[in-house]
Amino acid sequence: MAKLAGTDPTLTNEYVVLSAHVDHVGIGEAVNGDKIYNGAMDDGSGTAAVLDIAYSLKQHPEKLKRSILFVLVTAEEKGLLGSKYFAAHPTVDGKSIVGDINIDMFLPIVPMKVLRVQGINDSTLGDRAAAIAQLFGVKAVADPEPLRNLFVRSDQYNFIRHGIPSVIMDVFYEPDSPESKIFKEWLTVRYHAPSDDINQPVDLHSAALYEEIVRRLLVDTANASERPQWKPNSFFRRYATAQAN
Repeated sequence: MAKLAGTDPTLTNEYVVLSAHVDHVGIGEAVNGDKIYNGAMDDGSGTAAVLDIAYSLKQHPEKLKRSILFVLVTAEEKGLLGSKYFAAHPTVDGKSIVGDINIDMFLPIVPMKVLRVQGINDSTLGDRAAAIAQLFGVKAVADPEPLRNLFVRSDQYNFIRHGIPSVIMDVFYEPDSPESKIFKEWLTVRYHAPSDDINQPVDLHSAALYEEIVRRLLVDTANASERPQWKPNSFFRRYATAQAN
């Protein structure tokens, strides 16, 4: 964990979280003689992005009203255990955490024309993520397969369960496009496999663009006049109501 303090006398005591997980599945069944499951994309990519954005904000300070927490958790692959503990026992007042931007396997394996934003229709944080993507010439879309329940399958869900608006974003593709075939192959061959390593092809421009969008969302949320709000029709708003009671 690390904290970058905001400068507003009041809002400095509110926090925007940027999170990712540092674990993968370790050593497992050999594939082509290799037992080491590296987890370069899942979630070395997210860990690297959080560190890079933290370094960027330290080297080139933005005027931030709210504070930022950079949180790297473990045991995501064991059931979101690290984020579950942190969300239940935060190092700051839990009610002072205004939002979580989680990065997990954002897959910069094609040029980024489309950004999938899970949570896009659930809170004003999703609205802002979509607007920022558009500023960079990127189309923001909701998860086209909501029945897979991906929004509850990474660390942002533990913040959501404590009533905190959250998003998780990744590089995506248009249906039936050449990029969709690349993603299908990656999920078939490299997901939770030893071949998710640093030797795989990476589109560095796509990774850089993704980081810029996340960085902008982080800064804008820290400086917004109001904290992110759940939308009235969001399924997850019930958690905020429960926490308030």
